[in-house]
Amino acid sequence: MRNVISVISMLGLSVLIVPTEPALATDNVQLIAPGDPAMARAHEKSNSELGGFLEKLRNPPAGTENYSIKLGFTDKAKGVALTTDQMAPNVEFMWVYQIKVSGDHFTALLSDTPEYINNIKPDDRVEFEKSDIFDWMYTENGKVKGNYTACPLLLSGPKEQLEQYREIYGIVCD
Repeated sequence: MRNVISVISMLGLSVLIVPTEPALATDNVQLIAPGDPAMARAHEKSNSELGGFLEKLRNPPAGTENYSIKLGFTDKAKGVALTTDQMAPNVEFMWVYQIKVSGDHFTALLSDTPEYINNIKPDDRVEFEKSDIFDWMYTENGKVKGNYTACPLLLSGPKEQLEQYREIYGIVCD
């Protein structure tokens, strides 16, 4: 569990929040405008490779670990709702870990600390379906696989940060 949290903490910039009103970014959160084309392409790429990720999740090959999934959360009267709609108001995209799979149904624990969502906290159990998955990642021999949504965030930030993530985590952005 510490490895998962460590990797996700290091990639904390990959938390995506789509607020309805402009807000200032915090140290842990990178804001992306609703409907950002680069983020939409990243989600499409993640979705196109989701089947391969799920195969590995169900039967992890040697040298792989830290399987995580990114979901979009919104508060509702009681609890939270999930969405992959980048245009939906007040969506906070966060990572879950310790994933259990049953067909296309999943349970996992929330890894991130919400910045704007109030009805969920770290280590809360989340239930979701395959269709709720926004992005995914795992490490293979110490290098990150997946996490396509990190690229739009990295490309919008300092070039040094992009180079650092490429060198340390093997993240390559097109």
